[in-house]
Amino acid sequence: MEGYDDLVDFDADGFLQEWQEADRAAVDLLREALPDIIEASVPTDALAEAAQRVRANLTEWPHRHLAAAADWGREVPTDDETLWIQAAGALVSMNGESGLGSHEENSLLTLQHGDWAGAVIGLVRAGVGTRSWPEDLFQLADKCPEIEGAYEAEDREPIEFAFGLIVPVWEAVGALDEHRRLTELGQWGLPRALAWAWDGSMAEE
Repeated sequence: MEGYDDLVDFDADGFLQEWQEADRAAVDLLREALPDIIEASVPTDALAEAAQRVRANLTEWPHRHLAAAADWGREVPTDDETLWIQAAGALVSMNGESGLGSHEENSLLTLQHGDWAGAVIGLVRAGVGTRSWPEDLFQLADKCPEIEGAYEAEDREPIEFAFGLIVPVWEAVGALDEHRRLTELGQWGLPRALAWAWDGSMAEE
């Protein structure tokens, strides 16, 4: 049986090692592309407000999905910075089942490191106030000079659909404003959220 043979031949350890190496490379790319963000000051007031909003709405959409995807259980982080970074990166890391529909969750999981990194690097470089609708994130990812290759025409629809799932989430946590434009908190925090999702950090090593 071909399917069974493929399963037997699957090298789980090798796959995991390759994925971890991709995670490390993506974090290195973020740090190299956005050196100013490493030393950027925490927007304390905005962070505290956003963290409180997450805590106050853990049973509501989309916060309950963020909590599930971050695998908090009953142990919600007490530190504002930790909580916010994990909330913003939860649907990238998928440490737990998000509770979104299978189609939605699978769509997010099809996004590659380069899709996320390209969009966030481009967004952060463009600065606070940059429009961040799904089509904008697609264009930013496509034009990011650090990401090799270019999208094909057939890539646009599934990638924009996946970005369309994350945009309202980033708005809910304050990374984007009500007009879906990048906030100061988002500029500081989205690279950190990606780095956390990839088991790394933007901090100097």
